[in-house]
Amino acid sequence: MSVYGLTNNLTRDLLVQSGSFLLVPLLGTVVITILSLLVGRLLKLPRKKLGVFMMMCSVSNAIFVGLAMCTELFGDTCTPYVMLYYLINTSFVQLLFLSLVRWSGESRGFDLKMLQKFLTTPPAVIAVFIGLALVWFEVRLPSLVMSYCRYMNNLVTPLALLLTGYIIHDIGLKNVRLDRDLGIAMVFRFLLAPALSVALCRAFGVTGLAHDVLIVETAMPVVTQTVVAAAEYGADEEFAAQGAALSTIACFVVIPVLMLIL
Repeated sequence: MSVYGLTNNLTRDLLVQSGSFLLVPLLGTVVITILSLLVGRLLKLPRKKLGVFMMMCSVSNAIFVGLAMCTELFGDTCTPYVMLYYLINTSFVQLLFLSLVRWSGESRGFDLKMLQKFLTTPPAVIAVFIGLALVWFEVRLPSLVMSYCRYMNNLVTPLALLLTGYIIHDIGLKNVRLDRDLGIAMVFRFLLAPALSVALCRAFGVTGLAHDVLIVETAMPVVTQTVVAAAEYGADEEFAAQGAALSTIACFVVIPVLMLIL
């Protein structure tokens, strides 16, 4: 999906000109991270919940839900912008927020192993780098390989939607309760993050399809790795699971409203 989407929809010239685009999610995530830390301290969140809260507020489900949503809204031409956003989003997830969740559960933080894991473990990250390299050096893969990539690419959206439904079913709607902390996290996810992206897009002159993709991506649900990391490192798993389920359900109401505004 990454290789097909990037090589078919991205050019070297567009990649060179994407500096302003990349600054929006980069600066936006930094600002939201700082704000979520301040709010978490103000709310006196326990250590086991603070890292999870910050991750829920600051990074979004850019691929499993984001790609499927953007493809349905804007068509396949949005894929390069989704991939570029994903590159920034997943960098924060792997290098910062997984460490924060681990700090919440195990009192440990960033180390060089986390950087090594980011660069070598997630197949999607490797695929993005390969796709960017192919675009930069203007290398065209054989038609047989691209045909295979196209078929796999077409499976992403339905599989992502099935996974989303499974997560909601596995948690159970009756277990989702909107308390104060979850409510504030939802305000960050669906109001503050998109509003900040709008302001940054205007500041850096990002318009058109790139602008719309950025806003929709920043309004995506809580990234599912939050739940996995919370369970693995002993942080507040229930809080993470409720946030993932609630935000996934809410996005199907928020996005249509957001599209009316855009």
